[in-house]
Amino acid sequence: MRKSVLCANSRKAIRRREFLKTLGLGVAVAALPCLARGQQPPAPAAKGLNLVFLFADQMHGFAMGCMGDKQIRTPHLDRLAKEGVLFRNAYSSAPVCTPFRGTLFTGRYGSQTGILDNERPLPQGEKTLADCLSAAGYRTSYVGKWHLGGAGNKAVPAALRGGFTDFIGYQCYNDYLENVVFFDEEGRGVKPGKHRTEATTDLAIARLERAAATGPFALFVSYQNPHYPVQPSPEYDAMYRDVKIARRPNARDIDPYTATVSPRSPKKEDDANWRAYGANLDRYLQLYYAMVTQLDANVGRMLAALDRLGLAGRTAVMFTSDHGDLQGSHGLKNKSLPWEESVRIPCVVRVPGGAKGVVSDMPVSSVDYLPTCLDLAGAPPLATAAGVSFAPAARGREQDTSRPIFAEMKGWCLIRRGDLKLVASRGQALQATHLFDLKDDPYEMKDLVDNPARAGAKQELFAALAEWNRRVMARG
Repeated sequence: MRKSVLCANSRKAIRRREFLKTLGLGVAVAALPCLARGQQPPAPAAKGLNLVFLFADQMHGFAMGCMGDKQIRTPHLDRLAKEGVLFRNAYSSAPVCTPFRGTLFTGRYGSQTGILDNERPLPQGEKTLADCLSAAGYRTSYVGKWHLGGAGNKAVPAALRGGFTDFIGYQCYNDYLENVVFFDEEGRGVKPGKHRTEATTDLAIARLERAAATGPFALFVSYQNPHYPVQPSPEYDAMYRDVKIARRPNARDIDPYTATVSPRSPKKEDDANWRAYGANLDRYLQLYYAMVTQLDANVGRMLAALDRLGLAGRTAVMFTSDHGDLQGSHGLKNKSLPWEESVRIPCVVRVPGGAKGVVSDMPVSSVDYLPTCLDLAGAPPLATAAGVSFAPAARGREQDTSRPIFAEMKGWCLIRRGDLKLVASRGQALQATHLFDLKDDPYEMKDLVDNPARAGAKQELFAALAEWNRRVMARG
């Protein structure tokens, strides 16, 4: 009866609509009580924690002090690890920007969704992480680089946003100093006049404050750094300018410069980025470390905002990256390859009341992020998701550490189980190309693929990889 009265009384409905507008919830939400008009009932009250999911772009999994790098300065990420769990065997299931994001929001491998190239959109009709969280009563917000369904310094249309109700970001623009623009839900451009990293955090904190005022929330913040071109603010550059960064033992001298498409780089001799670090791997590493430290400082700002707003005790925080950066390892640069520096990513999770100061060797894949987020939110699992939740481990409970991890691109796929990692090329048929024992050979310098002593292990791993490959290629 009460709902009928609300729908009949136009003045009350209008007043309620205007009130909800001031909270940023919009007319569609205001109309929810009017069930007689065919509207869906409101989502149930959320049962779990708020979520803040922070992720970098092209930050390899070894670039943190808590991962043993004594030269890099990441005090806030190190603090997060002390207050939560550091998963040091985390992998991107497809180490390129758009494929990672496709997996993050669908919970499925790139071969299952067809997203193994940049700029691909999420499949039409695919149920997403944001859809699931919204159905569980969460306000979903996204800030930063999107890179699904396009590129360039432009707005992301509503149809491409994966179900996020709050959205301020851009497709993809590889510059931190010039033309920094974020586009809101209406497609209006916001020009913060700051370094892209600082601007991302400013907007994320504003969205955090807005979302927290209206109930349970899930905030996803996509930072573009330390993706090339490496352009830290001067104060962070100064921290490393006189530091000789130690290269990984498998690194060879390379030209680390990569031209960008958005914006299109000029000729090398006219490019300020080429002049800054072109052909100089040592200088690139200094600037990369500076970018990571600047990112770390902004993670610190996000953590401080949670403390200031009184949210830290009921908000799970996750930090990761879409893929790594080879930086001369095996004579290569960038990503998209099965080497550890490309496919290993950072993963730190802090859960209120959960484990503290734990360093876990449990294997984690980016395909596990969707199930984990839903688990932390107390939301029902998504039946189509390919991964498993590692929230129990973040809460301090025992969890199976023996399951294999898979990763892929169009031309290769890999399996890691225990200390062994097998890589295979994809063609007319799978063919094993590399086998490494990462315990004895963490830098992948001793290929065991033809070692007779490892023939049995190779056969077992290859059978498991072939079965996985058959299944995902069939979109199963």
